[in-house]
Amino acid sequence: MGSSLETINPSILIVIAVVIFALILWSLLNTSSDKPKKESVDDMKVWPYVARELMTAPERELYRRLQQALPDYLIFSQVQLSRIIDVAPDAQKQAWLNRINRMSVDFVICATDGAKILAAIELDDSSHDQAERIKADSKKDKALQSAGVPIIRWPVKGMPQPQQLRADFLKRR
Repeated sequence: MGSSLETINPSILIVIAVVIFALILWSLLNTSSDKPKKESVDDMKVWPYVARELMTAPERELYRRLQQALPDYLIFSQVQLSRIIDVAPDAQKQAWLNRINRMSVDFVICATDGAKILAAIELDDSSHDQAERIKADSKKDKALQSAGVPIIRWPVKGMPQPQQLRADFLKRR
């Protein structure tokens, strides 16, 4: 009394095959539509950036003092080293630029035409006493000195007054 494929009506087999095919198709379509499509970063309406302060409070104070001390010069803040020094044409440019990648100086003093860089200025807080920072500062100093850009460092504690800032600047030019 067992049934075999020969005794099953071919119409029923076709219906079963169509139902199975429909279920598979529905499952595939439903799975892809259930997942929210990942939005491209470029298509996002708002990116997760927030404004930040350009200078710390001590840097703002030094900036005010530099403006008083050097009114006849241009003063720029937070300048990347790669904007003020370059690699000699006979050296491996990318390798040397990588050594100063992401390094900046607190201030750059320029002639009034903006063409000649006269000095780089760093304001050193207690973080400059850490071994890693000492090493980074040494690399920064060496790069600037190699390029002929005088570097002036002042501590946050004991920051000079405008008269002393001017004297230190003129002495190193």
